[in-house]
Amino acid sequence: MGRALGRRAASCGHEVLFGSRRPSFALDAARRSGTAAAAGTYAEALAHGDLAILALRWPHALRAVAAAGSGEGRILLDATNPATPDGLALVLGHHTSGAEEIARAVPRARVVKAFNHVYAEVVENPGGFGGARPAVFYGGDDVAANDLAGRFIESLGFEAVLAGPLSVARYLEPLAQLAVALVEGQGRPPAGVALGVLRAKGAGRLAAASRESA
Repeated sequence: MGRALGRRAASCGHEVLFGSRRPSFALDAARRSGTAAAAGTYAEALAHGDLAILALRWPHALRAVAAAGSGEGRILLDATNPATPDGLALVLGHHTSGAEEIARAVPRARVVKAFNHVYAEVVENPGGFGGARPAVFYGGDDVAANDLAGRFIESLGFEAVLAGPLSVARYLEPLAQLAVALVEGQGRPPAGVALGVLRAKGAGRLAAASRESA
């Protein structure tokens, strides 16, 4: 997932740095991305550019952010899921979420949940749905961080759908398990599983008018 997001971001004109606890792994990811991406440590990745993306298996994600430093003021997009080793169930839920636990681990960073319910194959080709854009639901507690996250999501070819504060991750993480059930349980191809939002005719114009009035 990290390689897919890095490749997609680089292909869309973003400057990318892959981070790893092992420099050789980061360098390999950068080389295999087929882009001009750089490589560095977790700390360097968190400090790089306008935002950082966390795309690791649980619980390695918690260890990674702990090793990356305080993340003072940084925007951290959490694309992880607190799943069991086989990926078929969650180890957290209802009263907290993986994203909220990550935010507690780096309280000075601005964490936004995003991309956790999207397969890497869809990240690599979001245009494969007959003209419809797959939705990326996201949420965080910082308005400016949400705004930048939304613009980044849109820049990769997805529809950015703000779902609420960071606690909305309690719903987004189980949503990812629905995608897993469709792929692992029903045998659907990962590249063909994505979520979208349907709007009633005229609803988009009404929402835009409401924002302008506000």
